[in-house]
Amino acid sequence: MSGIDSCLKIAKLTAAAGEMAPFPFIKGAAQCVVVILEIIESATKNRKDLQELAESTVATLVVVRDTVITHGPTSALCFKDICLDFQTYLNDLLSKLNKEGKPSRIQHLLKAKKISDDISAYRQQVQMAKEDFLIHTTTMTCLGLSDVHHEVTMGFSALTGSVEASERNIISTIKDNIEEIRTWGARQSEDMQNLSERLQGSQQRGLYKGSVWNIIPGDIHIIEPVTRSSTKYRVVRYQDSYCTIENSDTRKVIRKYQASGDDREDAMEQLDQALDFFMKQRHPNLPQIFGVCRSPDLPAIIFLLHGTNRIPFHHYLYGLPATRFTQFYFDSFQDLQSVLEVLPMEGYRHPYDRFYDVFFPVSEIANDFLCVIIVLKVNELEEEQVYVNDYG
Repeated sequence: MSGIDSCLKIAKLTAAAGEMAPFPFIKGAAQCVVVILEIIESATKNRKDLQELAESTVATLVVVRDTVITHGPTSALCFKDICLDFQTYLNDLLSKLNKEGKPSRIQHLLKAKKISDDISAYRQQVQMAKEDFLIHTTTMTCLGLSDVHHEVTMGFSALTGSVEASERNIISTIKDNIEEIRTWGARQSEDMQNLSERLQGSQQRGLYKGSVWNIIPGDIHIIEPVTRSSTKYRVVRYQDSYCTIENSDTRKVIRKYQASGDDREDAMEQLDQALDFFMKQRHPNLPQIFGVCRSPDLPAIIFLLHGTNRIPFHHYLYGLPATRFTQFYFDSFQDLQSVLEVLPMEGYRHPYDRFYDVFFPVSEIANDFLCVIIVLKVNELEEEQVYVNDYG
C-alpha cells in the first residue's frame, strides 16, 4: 500500500468516526480531505512528490481525533472553530482543483508552497489548541482534587454519623419484620402440607394397568370441542375436546364416550375397546394416551396433543399449495409404511359391526403439521372426521 493510500484510509476512518464520536464537526473536514487525497492519488500516478502534503493534511485530522478519543467530549470544543475554518479552506482548495481539470495543472497547484504552508499552519494551530487544552485540564484537575480532598475531610464525620444511623434503622427494621417473617413461614408450611396432600392423593389414584394415569373427573377441565361429535348412526357417540389436567402444564385432547340412550354400560364397553386398541400400539406415528377416566359420569380417554390446534383434514387440504399437497401425500405414504410394521393387518372388530381401520399415519409436513393417524369406521357409509395438528 502506497503512502497516499495509507493517508486516504486514515481520512476515511476519521470521517466515519465523525458519525458516532462527540465531534461531528470533524466529519466535514475529513470528507474534504478524502476527496482531495483521491484527486492527489489519481493525478500523481504513483509518484511520491506529494506524499509530504498528503501526510501533513491527514496529520491535522489525526491530532483532533486522538485527543478527543483520549480526553473525552469536553476536549472537542477547543478544536471546533479550527476544524470549521480548515473545512472552509479545504472546500476552496477543492473548488480550485475541480477547475484545473488536467492532472498536470492539478499537480502544479498542489505543489504550490502556499498550500503546503497553509495546511502546516492549520496543523500547528491544532497542536497549540491541544497543548492549551492539556494545560487547562491539568490545572483544573489539580484544583478539583484539592476541592475533593476538602469535601472528603469535611464530610467524613457526617458520613460516619450517617452510617451509624443506617445501622440503627436496619436493626430496627429487622426487629419489626420478625413477626411478619414468622407468619409467612407458617403460611408456606401450610401450603406445602396442602401440596403434599394433593400429591399423595394423586399417587393413591395411581396408574391404570400400570401404563397410563387414572384421572378423576374433578381434575379434568374441558376447554372447547376439537371436532364435531360422531354421527347419529352410532350406538355410542364420542366428542373430542381440548382440555387441561390438574398438575399438568400442557393442553391435551379428551375423547368423551356417551351412549345414545341411558345405558352407560355401552359407553364403558366402547371405552374399554378403544383403550385395548390404543394401549397395545406403541409407535411415534400413533396417538399416545396420557390417561383415562373410568368414571360412569365421564368415560373418556385423554390423549397427548402434538401441536397447539387441530384443523379438519379437508379444510387443511383446501388451502394447501400444490407443492405442499404433493409433499403431504408423499410423507403420508412413508409414515403409513412404518405404521404397518407394528399394526396387525386385520381390523379390530367389535359388537354392532364397529371396527377400526388405519388409513393415515401421522405425517410431519415441513416441520409445521402432523396429520392424524386413526380413522374410525362404523360401516361402509360412515367415516370418522380426520384432522391435522397445527404447530402455529
